[in-house]
Amino acid sequence: MPKLYGGVWPQNVSRLAKYGVRFHEGAWTVAVLHEVGSGLRYLALDDARDDLAGLVNGIKQALGNGPGGAFYVNEYRHVIVPVDSADGTSHYYFAGYLHGELTFHFEGVPLSTRPVQPDGQSLKPGERWVGPRPGVPYVLAAGGSDIYYQTPALTDSDPPAVRPMTTLKVQLSKVLRNSALVRRAVEPVAAIRGYEGGRFYVNEHGAMFTPVDKGDGNGLDYIYCGTIDRAAWFSEPRTS
Repeated sequence: MPKLYGGVWPQNVSRLAKYGVRFHEGAWTVAVLHEVGSGLRYLALDDARDDLAGLVNGIKQALGNGPGGAFYVNEYRHVIVPVDSADGTSHYYFAGYLHGELTFHFEGVPLSTRPVQPDGQSLKPGERWVGPRPGVPYVLAAGGSDIYYQTPALTDSDPPAVRPMTTLKVQLSKVLRNSALVRRAVEPVAAIRGYEGGRFYVNEHGAMFTPVDKGDGNGLDYIYCGTIDRAAWFSEPRTS
């Protein structure tokens, strides 16, 4: 049976912050909802990734759910699948690793989850994030001196279970125990978010982007902060 995932559970994020599996033209495929400006949202499909769709559907069906629905890929390329549980909440399970790339298109133009412009030029920190927005949420603490995440707490049993009504807060400063490394981690995000802190997202390429303002009046703009420094970051969760 699938095991509960021991890393971040990306709860309470927008529809734009997750991937999905959809049934399209007779097959299950990977999809992402993409905001293309002026209030337009486009459902982009990666028809070549039926292998990934199969991983996600396999977890859902093994746990008694129907196929299709949301999933996430984090900076370790872990595929994380939320599954409805008996208590009405979603529990998150590890489905495997993302191999290769996810490739989407909008009106013939590639939509990349890498930090690049549509013409392939690299994004620079401080520029608008133009690609799809799926990612795992982290928080820059107020004061801009630490990064943390919060997720439901699990028991130490094998297999683990969810501790009722208990959350786990993990601070980067307590993981690294090295102030210089923590500064390296927070500086790219703090340069955009400032001392007030706030939520940002990290995707499968380690790219960080954060919502900052109302953009064109039809939704938040997201700004690219840079990529994570893997030597100054959280440890990779165990998957076995």
